[in-house]
Amino acid sequence: MRTPEELLEGYRAFRRGIYVDQAKLYEKLGGGQDPDIMVIGCADSRADPSDIFNAAPGQLFVVRNVANLVPPYDDSGGLHGVSAALEFAVTALEVKHIVVMGHGGCGGVSASLSAADNRPVGTFVAPWVKLLDSARDRVLAGKPDDPQTSLEFEGVATSLKNLMSFPFVAERVERGDLTLHGAWFAIALGQLHWRDADTGEFELIEP
Repeated sequence: MRTPEELLEGYRAFRRGIYVDQAKLYEKLGGGQDPDIMVIGCADSRADPSDIFNAAPGQLFVVRNVANLVPPYDDSGGLHGVSAALEFAVTALEVKHIVVMGHGGCGGVSASLSAADNRPVGTFVAPWVKLLDSARDRVLAGKPDDPQTSLEFEGVATSLKNLMSFPFVAERVERGDLTLHGAWFAIALGQLHWRDADTGEFELIEP
């Protein structure tokens, strides 16, 4: 879709098709939501969690931003969109699982690598992806064949680590009420890789 007119035509197609089949579901969802899973994904238009996980409306609480990043806990003030969504999902919706999903060819990760060469990208992107600085420096020190993919994996690990800096997340994880997961999606191949919580390795999920 490239124009607002195409968006409106898409809406009309939705009303004639999917909505007809799911009208009762939407009516029910009008009274509130109760998802068990939160997905923190990238804003990239090619990696839509609802499509990848074949999820119906109301099943996933999704937050998307550049490079699927979670900042560390900070209660000093400011505008914290990701933190606010996280707090709502965990304390109000009481989700049982949080999935951080990265993807191949991530522009935010590319921006982090560019900054390592003293080529920061954007007024707002550059300071945001500084959240990846430590992971990026660690990746580059290992001289990997594919630093882009390696940092995409490490970016997921960074966000999982930062999630545990939030007291309300850590408390529920320790009680067994909340589980954190990592994933990575290869866009060109349509393949999902799931992160092993013990080894940190990403394993291909067979279709």
